[in-house]
Amino acid sequence: MKNAGVVQLVRAPPCHGGSCGFEPRLPRIFFVIFSFFVLFLVSCSSLSINDLQEEGEAVLKQLVGELKQIRSRDDLLQHAAKLQTLFNALVDVVIRTDEFKNNHPNASLESEDDRDLALSYQLRTELNRIMQMEGGREVIEKAQEEALNRLDVYEAKKK
Repeated sequence: MKNAGVVQLVRAPPCHGGSCGFEPRLPRIFFVIFSFFVLFLVSCSSLSINDLQEEGEAVLKQLVGELKQIRSRDDLLQHAAKLQTLFNALVDVVIRTDEFKNNHPNASLESEDDRDLALSYQLRTELNRIMQMEGGREVIEKAQEEALNRLDVYEAKKK
């Protein structure tokens, strides 16, 4: 999950302001997805963790597939509602997986397989591509907003 604790604010010109040498950061959902893979790999012989793993993989595949269909800002705007639904579904799986991990403290960590890495790479590639579109970052961040707020509330309740 994301790091809790100190939040630092930095005043900087916008990325599109030019010549500041600053590369735009990846959207927060990318880091949530990496966290998901860590949780995704927590497993034991229980059928429920296998179900969560399959569900998480299915949501990620749908998300990558949806992103691959987007070729323009108009496409992105048309797909925004579906992307929002998929980001919410992904957060649902992350939360349920974290709850499983908390209820099964003896669960062991498996290593990542090539499928997980390939899916993660595809997602990163597609998100980076869309972030380069005019207005792409804003639309993606808006589509993620509800899901990330839910994740923040869940993490705050855990503490």
